[in-house]
Amino acid sequence: METTSPRLVRWDDLPWEMVTDMLSRRIVTGEKVMAAHIHLKKGCVVPRHSHEAEQFSYTFSGALKFVIAGETFVARPGQLLIIPAWEPHEAVALEDTHEMDVFSPIRYDWLSKTDSYFKGPATQPADLNNPATSANPARLVNWSEQPVERISEQIDRVYQSGANITFCDFTLRKGAVVPAHHHESEQLTWVRGGRLRFTIADETVDVAAGTTILIPSNVPHSAVALEDTKAIDLFSPRREDWIAKTDHYLRQGNR
Repeated sequence: METTSPRLVRWDDLPWEMVTDMLSRRIVTGEKVMAAHIHLKKGCVVPRHSHEAEQFSYTFSGALKFVIAGETFVARPGQLLIIPAWEPHEAVALEDTHEMDVFSPIRYDWLSKTDSYFKGPATQPADLNNPATSANPARLVNWSEQPVERISEQIDRVYQSGANITFCDFTLRKGAVVPAHHHESEQLTWVRGGRLRFTIADETVDVAAGTTILIPSNVPHSAVALEDTKAIDLFSPRREDWIAKTDHYLRQGNR
């Protein structure tokens, strides 16, 4: 059953789960969207597997080579790899790597610890180099090359949507207002820098840097930037109103 209450999680308060001696992770999950910070040591192999979840993988540092449909992608800092549901894939860390994986539907095998594929063998040689073509079902996005959408003088956003997920990088200047609204999507907001004050239903919550807030589907909420703020918003289902440019609420209450 879906919860109707928001939930705050500080990433630094979560223990690292040692999945193998080469890979550790921290997980925040809701009913529809899951996010995980993952550290992989150089040489770590994530063996070939597939799942019903669409996967967004964003690299913060290092280099992670994926093999998808017999072709290779090397995801480097500032790049987002979008992998469709049920698409078999494997990966090897070319360097010590820190990345974030986002899934929808959520990975119940991770929660139940039945993800035994992590301990399997690699199916491709470590030196495989077959650069992906435009026909590959996955897509690698250079985040710095994506257009910045100026919502107002106080709010900018960059986002990508897949079949299930919208992944957004927000910049909110001090005093920026996100007016009251609600949507079908479950929302996970990670404040990377600065501070946001949310009003969710009748509750006011301050969200500082390093903290994630999970907002359930269809719960009214608004926010104001108490400082210049950078945040990543994750949604599932994807934000159809953003895609259709009918999200007029964002332009209210700002210059």
